[in-house]
Amino acid sequence: MRGSIGRAFLAALALASVPASAQLSVDRLWVDFEPGTPHRADIVIRNESPDRYYITVAPAEIVNPGTESEQRVEQSDPEQLGLLVTPNRLLIEPGGSRSIRMVSLNEDVTKDRVYRVKITPQVGDIQASAPEGSRGIAIKVLAAYDILVTSRPDKAKAELTSTHEGDELVITNVGNSNTLLYEGKACPHSANAKSDANSPPACIDLGARRLYPGNVWKLAVPANQTNIE
Repeated sequence: MRGSIGRAFLAALALASVPASAQLSVDRLWVDFEPGTPHRADIVIRNESPDRYYITVAPAEIVNPGTESEQRVEQSDPEQLGLLVTPNRLLIEPGGSRSIRMVSLNEDVTKDRVYRVKITPQVGDIQASAPEGSRGIAIKVLAAYDILVTSRPDKAKAELTSTHEGDELVITNVGNSNTLLYEGKACPHSANAKSDANSPPACIDLGARRLYPGNVWKLAVPANQTNIE
């Protein structure tokens, strides 16, 4: 879960119903400013299409990340935002690449500050050829990337607690920094418990989720499945 990719659709009237392809790639979907590491990082964007791309870059802070009250807040002042992203607009020719620099301006934070940086491409008019007199729609599909950026405190620590409430497993991050949980399993009390063709699996896959400070993750897990791996 390094990141999320949104889809934007651009449609224009043309002379035929011919789909056109478009490719924009980035070299990373997550920038993590950890304690003791440089407060700057670059993301490389590549234009692998035959079109000229006009790119806009919009950073925003994610307030209350991972909760129902999560909000995306934009700030025009990088000092208040705590993150400098440059440039905000760029042009990439076909086959070309450009870099976006991100600089964390955070000092003495007590817990993670979390950001999303949206990278949105635009193209010019869509051209298509077709027999004279025919009309249709040409569609170009563009991918808008939402880069995850985390800025951690000096003494970053993800501290997890787990409790069982009936048939529900509750995992809470009581630390001051985020962590990604994946490939977890909840297994029966007995280490020798095994499954066969006529019984459910001995262990339950818990899936994957990023837990930010204060996040609570509730999973449906039978009361006898209390060994967490």
